[in-house]
Formats: sequence, C-alpha cells, structure tokens
Amino acid sequence: MIKSIILIFITWLGFVNSLQSQTTDKEFLQNEIPKEQVYLHVNSSLLLSGEKLLYKFYCVNADSQKLSMLSKIGWVVLVDSNQEEVFKHKLNLENGQAYSDFFIPSNLPSGAYKILGYTSWMLNAEDYYFEQDIHILNPYQESNKDILIKDTIETVKEEIKPQTSNEFSLSLNKNSFLKREEVVLSVDNLKEVRGDFSISVRKIDGFDKPKRVKSINFYEIYNKNAWSFSGNFILPEVRGSFFKGKISGANNQTIQSSNLIISLPGEQNQVNFVSVDDTGEFNFTINESTTIDEILFQLSGYTEDDFSVELYKDKSLDYSKLDFVKRPKVQINLKDSILEKSINNQIENAFSATKADQNLIPADVSYFFNNELTIYNLDDYTRFKGVDETFVEIIKSGRVEKNKDGTYSIFVRNKNFNGQFTLPALLIVDGVVVQDHSKLISFGAERIQSIGLLTRKTFFGPQTFQGVVAVETKEADFPVEFRDTYMKSTKHITPQNPKQYYSPNYKNEDLDRIPDYRYQLWWNPYVDIDRNKSLNFFTSDLSGEFEIELEGFTINGKPVSIRKVFSVD
Repeated sequence: MIKSIILIFITWLGFVNSLQSQTTDKEFLQNEIPKEQVYLHVNSSLLLSGEKLLYKFYCVNADSQKLSMLSKIGWVVLVDSNQEEVFKHKLNLENGQAYSDFFIPSNLPSGAYKILGYTSWMLNAEDYYFEQDIHILNPYQESNKDILIKDTIETVKEEIKPQTSNEFSLSLNKNSFLKREEVVLSVDNLKEVRGDFSISVRKIDGFDKPKRVKSINFYEIYNKNAWSFSGNFILPEVRGSFFKGKISGANNQTIQSSNLIISLPGEQNQVNFVSVDDTGEFNFTINESTTIDEILFQLSGYTEDDFSVELYKDKSLDYSKLDFVKRPKVQINLKDSILEKSINNQIENAFSATKADQNLIPADVSYFFNNELTIYNLDDYTRFKGVDETFVEIIKSGRVEKNKDGTYSIFVRNKNFNGQFTLPALLIVDGVVVQDHSKLISFGAERIQSIGLLTRKTFFGPQTFQGVVAVETKEADFPVEFRDTYMKSTKHITPQNPKQYYSPNYKNEDLDRIPDYRYQLWWNPYVDIDRNKSLNFFTSDLSGEFEIELEGFTINGKPVSIRKVFSVD
C-alpha cells in the first residue's frame, strides 16, 4: 500500500509545477502521504574527548511505526549550547535505516549538546524532530565554565537494569567473564521475529548523564507537535538527494533556451540534463550514493562566462527553541576516573591504525547505457600519440572532423542504419560533459584508459544526442585540462559512508602485544536476529560491569528495547 502511494506521489510530482500555490495539492500531501518520525539509537549520552558518538537512524511511519519507505535521505545534527552546528550528517536511507558516527575531537569544549534527527519531509511540522541530550567532557581544556563541578551531587543515573521484550530475549553463555574472553550472546525467540535492530555493548560508569530515549517511548517526543502546510512546504526526498537552485547573470533568452548540464567529476552515473524555468530556477536529484562533494554546472550549447549558479540552502531546524538548561555535572571524587578514562582513550587512539574501522565505499555505478557501450581499452592496442590518430587506427565506429573555425568535433556511426550520424556525439570525460571536443583532441592519448562508444540516439532528460563518446582517463578524476570558465563549480554535503566497525577476534588474531582499553566493546548497527545464530564479541582489558543494549523495531512496527548486564573480572 505504501509503495503504491509513493508511486502515485512520484507521478504526481511530474504534473505539479507550483505546489505552494495549490490548496488541493496541500490537502493531498496532508491526507495521503505518510508522516514520518525518526528515532536515534546512540551508544552513550556522555562521552569524553577521543571517543566516538555512534548512532543508528530509524525512520518510521508515524501511524504504523513500521520502517518508512518514503524518504531516501536522513539528516543528523549535533548542536552545542550556543545553537551552533558541530556536525551535520546526510544519510542514505535503505528501508528507512542508516548509521554513522562522530569522533569527539580534543578541541570540542565540555558542555551540553543535543543530537537531532529528521527527514526533509518532517520539516513541514513545527519542531518535529528527534532530540537527545548529549554531554561531552573535555579533560584537556583549561576552562570548565560549561560544567558543574561539585563535591557532592544528587546523582540521577541512567537506569541500568535487565529489560526483556515480549518478542524475544537475550541470553549469555555466562554472566561473568575474564579479560579478553569471548562473550556469546544468543537470541531466545518466544516466537518467530523479524525486524531491524542495533546493539551497543559498553562499560557502565558512575557519571551522571542524560537519560537516553528508547525505541519503546521515543514517540512521546512527537505528541505535542502537529504537521502544518500553511507556508512553503518541503517535498520528501523520495528518490535521493533533492536540490533546487537558480541561474543568474545570463540574459533570459539564453536561460530559457538552454538546458542545465549537471555532472559530478569521477561519477559516471550522475550525468544529468534538466530544464530551467522562466525565472532561472531548476531542480534535480542525485539518486545514488556519492563520495564526490563537487557538482559542475554548464548551460547546454552556451560557452560564455557571464552567468552564475546558486544552490539553495537546505531548510534548517530552529535551534533557538532548544533547551540547554541541564549542564554536565561532575563529582570531584570522579576526577581520577576521568583521568584514567582519558589516558585509556589516548592509548586506544594511538593504536587506531591496528584497530581501524573499515570504510565500505559504495560500488561504482556506470552510465545507464553502459551495457550498450563498445569499450576500447587502449592498453589492449598499440598506442598512438594523438587522440585523432587513435580514432583513425582503433576507434572504427567513430571519427574526428576538423571544423572550418579550426575546432574539432567527434562523431559516431549509427548502428541502426549503418551510416554516420550528422551531428556531433555527446562527449563525456570521467563523468563530466565536455562541450568543446577540441579539448579531448589536444589531450595526451597516453593518459586515457578507455574510450567507449554508444552508436545510437540517446535521451538525457529533455535533450537527444546522436551517440555518446565516453572517455575514462587513467586517474578518472576529470583532469584540469578539460575544465573551463563556463563550468560552474559548487560544493554539497555528501552522504556518510557506511563502515564495518572494528571488533577484535582473539581466537584468530595475534594481539597479545596490543593493549585493549575499549569501553565500547561492540557496536553493531545491523543485527541479524536469528534464534539459531549466536552473536559474538570479546571483552577488553577493563574490568567492571558492562551493559548490552538492543534497540529496534519488528517488521510489524513494534518497538523493542532490551537491556542485559554482565561483569568482567
């Protein structure tokens, strides 16, 4: 049902040009498109410099509490007590989920912070976002003006007691472990359960800290807020990162007669041509995950440097309404504990190369027509000095012609009619459209890895081209020789890359000479709950009590929050 609504919604977007002015469209949004809520599972609400703030992002349907399939982009922000952003993360949502982390640097002051989570669709409601208090202690700073230091305080600690769920429970192979010993965590299903969950295993300390929001009660955050479409509303990002912008400077006739070319250097799958309206405004979507933070804009068929391109800023939350009245409290008798933890964190970070998390770089996605390309890998042939010679001797389905003004154009053969196209092909170099073909002819052929030809007509948005020539350089980074002043560059926030978080395996790794002062024993943002499968991790060189915390939602939208405590001697 939800997928059907989303499909109708995407189709409907194509017919609506001015959403803000149509009351019926607002009624459609209000009544038919599911509302969303966000829950963030964080590993701790109190962190020291040198530790990581780890979080799992859950986007759920506000009515069913099932994971939302609507938004494909989520946002997480850490805000300080001065209402300034410490970080702003963009997340690619898969089935309503994502995760990331933030390393607490030594220059971040002690104080009260808030981590906020939302989707663009949720910005249509006033103060409608997830909110969790975070306290940060920086033992390296001289000033502690944002900390309450007292000889004695009335400590209100986060409640740590075993919690179970009606859906399933967790059991350990035993309740007390030795240092560097394997812990086996089993799932005891009371019935068959499917869902999406995350697990944090962390040492329990004696610090006063903000109470963490759990999946079983996070909805209370949203009870006091209602959705409203009274003003300009924000569309949900249903296909990926949505951008709006405006072209200025060039005359109106040029803007109205040209399409905007959008490219991300090094990203083959992001080439796009979009229409520009009478006011110079445009919009586009980046569908796939990308690590490239640069976007290049050109006007199709226009090579003058008399225009500028502006991307509108994303609407932000109103941080002025955030309440930071609760400052971190530190007992004077915990000074030694803070010092010990700080030293242990430094040791852990000193061995970060040995214990590094593994970045999971998204796989390269090729052009949508890649399967039809005839690709010539130039290393497989006798190389020629010039690109023009290369076309004559190797690229038989393409040709280079010199124009009357001394410039060059590249053509390809029409495979459907066994003849030559009469208009130049679309030239793409490392994912960027190059309108001046002469730049490729003057480029060193020895720096080219491959040349691919598409020998049929192809459509890019509102434009049609008589074939495509796709060039990949050896560095695949769109060399500076191809850049020009009519290419306008701007930066954008790239989505966070997923990671495989480090967890030692003392059975298979030789780590005898590597110290292990982990307070965070395990963090798994995607837990496979299977009653026939055990979950394994290892204790560190630290003794004390540790808490296992599982949060998430079943496939039917029921929240699950489980706590279990064990000790290390």
